[in-house]
Amino acid sequence: MFQIILLTVAVQVASQVSESTDETTIMSKPKITRSPAHTVLYSADNVTLKCEVTDAPSGVEYDWYKDSTQLGSHTDKLTITEPGDGSYQCKAKVGIFQSDKSDPHTLTVQTIPTAKTTLVSKWAEVYQSEKVNLKCEIQGRSEAWIYKWYRNGVSLQESNSQLEIQSATMDNSGNYTCQGFLQNRLNAEHSNALTLKVNERPVPQVQSDWTEAFPGETVSLQCVIQGVSENWIYMWFRDKEKIGSSNHENRAGNNLSLSVNPSHDGAYKCQAELQGRSVKTHISPQFQLKVYGAQPTVLLNQDPTFPLIYTQEQVKLICSIQEQTSNWEYLWYKVPDEVNSIFSDAIYTISSATLSHNGIYTCHVRRRGKQYPSTKSHNLTIREPPQPNLSIESQWKTFYENEKVTLKCSINGISNEWSYEWFRNGTNVSKDKDISLFGTILSISSAKTSHSGWYTCRVKHAKRLPVTTREAEALRLQIYDKTPNPKTGKHPSFEFFYTEEQVQLDCNMPGDGWEYHWYEGSKPTEPLSTDPTYNISSASFSHTFYCTAKRGDFSVRSENIEVIVKERPVPQVRSDWTEAFPGETVSLQCVIQGVSENWIYMWFRDMEKIGSSDHENRAGNNLSLSVNPSHDGAYKCQAELQGRSVKTDISPQFQLKVYGAQPTVLLNQDPTFPLIYTQEQVKLICSIQEQTSNWEYLWYKVPDEVNSIFSDAIYTISSATLSHNGIYTCHVRRRGKQYPSTKSHNLTIGEPPQPNLSIESQWKTFYGNEKVTLKCSINGISNEWSYEWFRNGTNVSKDKDISLFGTILSISSAKTSHSGWYTCRGKHAKRLPVTTREAEALRLQIYDKTPNPKTGKHPSFEFFYTEEQVQHDCNMPGDGWEYHWYEGSKPTEPLSTDPTYNISSASFSHTFYCTAKRGDFSVRSENIEVIVKARPPAVLTLETEWGDIMAGNILTLKCEITDEREWNYTWYENGLKLNGSLDIYKVTATEETIKSEFKCKGIRTERPLYSAMSEGFIVNNTVFKRKILLAISGCLICCIVILIIGCVILKFTRKSAKKETYRITEDLFFSMADSNQTAAPLKEYMDNKPTDSEMKECDEKELLSDCISAVHVDGVIKDEDSPSTEANGLTSFKGT
Repeated sequence: MFQIILLTVAVQVASQVSESTDETTIMSKPKITRSPAHTVLYSADNVTLKCEVTDAPSGVEYDWYKDSTQLGSHTDKLTITEPGDGSYQCKAKVGIFQSDKSDPHTLTVQTIPTAKTTLVSKWAEVYQSEKVNLKCEIQGRSEAWIYKWYRNGVSLQESNSQLEIQSATMDNSGNYTCQGFLQNRLNAEHSNALTLKVNERPVPQVQSDWTEAFPGETVSLQCVIQGVSENWIYMWFRDKEKIGSSNHENRAGNNLSLSVNPSHDGAYKCQAELQGRSVKTHISPQFQLKVYGAQPTVLLNQDPTFPLIYTQEQVKLICSIQEQTSNWEYLWYKVPDEVNSIFSDAIYTISSATLSHNGIYTCHVRRRGKQYPSTKSHNLTIREPPQPNLSIESQWKTFYENEKVTLKCSINGISNEWSYEWFRNGTNVSKDKDISLFGTILSISSAKTSHSGWYTCRVKHAKRLPVTTREAEALRLQIYDKTPNPKTGKHPSFEFFYTEEQVQLDCNMPGDGWEYHWYEGSKPTEPLSTDPTYNISSASFSHTFYCTAKRGDFSVRSENIEVIVKERPVPQVRSDWTEAFPGETVSLQCVIQGVSENWIYMWFRDMEKIGSSDHENRAGNNLSLSVNPSHDGAYKCQAELQGRSVKTDISPQFQLKVYGAQPTVLLNQDPTFPLIYTQEQVKLICSIQEQTSNWEYLWYKVPDEVNSIFSDAIYTISSATLSHNGIYTCHVRRRGKQYPSTKSHNLTIGEPPQPNLSIESQWKTFYGNEKVTLKCSINGISNEWSYEWFRNGTNVSKDKDISLFGTILSISSAKTSHSGWYTCRGKHAKRLPVTTREAEALRLQIYDKTPNPKTGKHPSFEFFYTEEQVQHDCNMPGDGWEYHWYEGSKPTEPLSTDPTYNISSASFSHTFYCTAKRGDFSVRSENIEVIVKARPPAVLTLETEWGDIMAGNILTLKCEITDEREWNYTWYENGLKLNGSLDIYKVTATEETIKSEFKCKGIRTERPLYSAMSEGFIVNNTVFKRKILLAISGCLICCIVILIIGCVILKFTRKSAKKETYRITEDLFFSMADSNQTAAPLKEYMDNKPTDSEMKECDEKELLSDCISAVHVDGVIKDEDSPSTEANGLTSFKGT
């Protein structure tokens, strides 16, 4: 018992010595300092952190950490460029010894601020010499900023936050910006630009409608500042003296009103001052106002100044003011009456004078409401121009072509003052190669019949252009042809002649003594005859003839006379019908092309001459047949010219075909589709099997007529409807005879099929970027139809997201803009007008935001204990989703493809996420973290009392869980559950129990429901081992005493002043053991000393000795199963 007590005391002393040694050798905690130590850090700053350790030994290295992540620097200083927010720590180390981490040093970094330029003064647009104040601000910053100003990007000298311009000039205009500087640190961002505009002081202008006046008139002057709208106060000056308000001078705004008197004559100027601002304009240029005498001097003149004015001349009477004035109104009088009743222009114009304009004229003037009469008058004299006389200047009065003719136009008075105009039949006569004009004379050198007509003349004044006399009395001039052309004729006077007929030609010229010569057009030098008559006994071909009549040296040629000779004509048999049915009437006509003479016609059928009968009637050149089968054959005709022995040739034959009793009527449909869709065009075609023509058609939709009159062979239904369904027939008619069709046609009309619109996926709701496929289907052959698509009533066309192919509309990447009501319709590919109705509208909803899959865990504990079950759920709104579960570190290998992922037995913490996928579209959930904590450990220790050890057959086991919860306990022997729920379990050493393995664990009714299973404990040879332990206790005590003495000496011999923080290595206790020797038992015992955390926990619970016993002593006993070894004279006895 005494030995056990000594052993316990020795272990406690050794532990205390070890703890005391650690406290004296641990390095102090480092401290971080920062340079520079600015209050605020910016992203452009450079920062140096220093790790300071008090009394640090030489050779110290440092580790740096940011946000608990180790950095690569190992010096005492850490330089950071472009810092970011974060928490920094450091620790020092020498060899294997290291200090604790420093307290965190947090860096908070702000973005570089932006300056702001504001206007302190009131106006951003100022005038020269005004004061301007601008301010540069950096919001929310208290540092000592230095400021720099810029105008139009050029630096200014000012460095204060405010820029003052005491007296603005034009050079101060521009865009102002500023920038802040922290000396040797950083530059703030440039501010916004503030535009300052400096205007020159304006120069006003004096404006007025009047530059002169007479006393009693009112004149208004205006001081005008162009392009400026501010409130100005105006001042007026006359001859440099300031003008105030008086009875004759009134100022209002920028206006000065004068009631004129002689003192107002002078030079006026104005100036303006800006209200509320010390800004004055320049003084305006002067404005001169002239004030004349009491009233104006009125003058009266005539233009032109001729004493006699002819009628039709223009004359102007001019009323003027002698003084240099303006803006007068004038009123004219022809004594004693007014000429115009209202005031008008200064010039009274008589555009075309008449005798009624003769008289005495005067004028009155007025302006500004005041009237002044003229003191003088003017006498205007008007006369008619003289009338000329026209005569022929030769002895004879009749003329023929080529004679000379002279006419003279004369007027009383001075002839060289006038010019002459000549007229023939009212048209002006001008010079040409035959007519010359000189003074009063018109001469025709070689008269022609074109010169005949009524001649007259009139005279124009040479200097007074508008003055023109009346025309002279008209004189008739007749120019005769010397000889008329001979007249020719032919007998008989046929238009043309047939070969072998006789022709007589005649030539006649009025008067006596004429000789006649006949010529053929192609032989003009050899006369055919010298008689007035020329005979052709037998015409053979066409000729042109003419004759000449001659007397003396003069010869006249007749016009050509043409004798046309034609071959005997060949008639043609014509008819509208080349075929017929019995009972119809056919008319044949014998036509002689281009000949209108009276012919007698003869008819032949199959070379036999046809006479008149009941079925054959001849009238003129017509043969009418009431058709019967005998009329089938070849017809010819011939004609004889009545009164002339001329016969035509026999015509070519004309074939008439006579068919059976009635026509064969056929009925067809175009197009031939068995079913016609509504809105399609369909044609029903009625035709005759026989080769016939000129039929009329009447259509029936049984039993009613479709059209009430006969019309075309084709009955067209432009846009079919269901009402057009039915049986159709047609009747044919021609020449008044009607034939019904023997067959009918059934027309079938149907509505185009309505397409069906569907979404080609299992789900009906979609999110952005998903693929959407719509299908428009029509029963039947799908390739016969093309499709149109509509969204919200608007046509949908291809774009980068939408593709159209056959029945499919595909949206490759859906967007919210694709949402809407969709419909479609089909168009028949071959039958273009056929369009179906629109399919029933289908709403497509594309959601703007794609939700992440919602994840959950069940049960929803904050953390789980090992071996607990966990269920993960993944849910995504909508249908058609496939779910894949992934562990955060293995994204390519799905853990499960179900919405639920179960962990049957949690072992360690994981991060999971799921993806929801449908088609090519996939959405990832947020991470869900499963935190797994170890169950509280159960520690099985040997709790054996002294008496039990001496007895050697009772062992006490203790199961302990150190987590402050209330626990019950379960005990196991070789895996089998034992009775008992206490933390103590006593074992009787028997042959069986000493070989058994014991385990324990804690149980409770709340989480955790049970603890971790303790490690197994085997009782084998425990009693024997403890007896051996008592035997060697003496040796151990001796060793412990030596150890204590050595530790005390070591403690006092070390340099206590430096308090170095070296950690004691495990071989400090027993330096006698080298690497090749077996460890001494005491060292082996000390190697199993508690860890720092276990010691701390034991200290807190004041169970240091118990803890050492539980952890170490038992460990030593457990290791005694191995054979004994010897090291440096010390023997460790171990059980066998």
